Amino acid sequence: MPAGLILLLAFLAWPFLEIAAFIVIGREIGILPTLATVVGTSVLGAVLLKQQGMAALMAIRREMRHGELPPQAIGHAALIGLGGLLLLLPGFVSDIFGILLFLPPVRSLILAALARNATIVVVRGRRSGVGRTVVDLDPEEWHETTPPPPSRSDPTARPRITGPDDDARRP
Repeated sequence: MPAGLILLLAFLAWPFLEIAAFIVIGREIGILPTLATVVGTSVLGAVLLKQQGMAALMAIRREMRHGELPPQAIGHAALIGLGGLLLLLPGFVSDIFGILLFLPPVRSLILAALARNATIVVVRGRRSGVGRTVVDLDPEEWHETTPPPPSRSDPTARPRITGPDDDARRP
């Protein structure tokens, strides 16, 4: 069975699983404890997302400061974010998966499985425009003038861009 079809079926079955879990748990512990549990897991998700998410972002910053590309730290941060989102959503099935994503060994297993089936391409290039100023003008606000021939003292002379106010200032 293709992976896309499996994902589609899981996506369609998810709401039914959540509803079934609400019914079963509601029968066992009652409606108020069930609702309190749903609200509690949402609060727990927000707290965990803040704590572990910030720690993951700090790890990414630390590695990038040393000039390293942190794919492992980025993967953990993404899975922490997904886990927090799943805990924030109302539902018991999503809560189980959300809590599992906050466990580092589970995240490592998922990242290892993804790494086996992924190709990572790193493109490094030089920055252009560093230290340059960009001026955004409308077409009627500028015109190009013919530059004087480059002098021997300045071989990098470029055409000069002038604006409408420059014409008024010329003698």
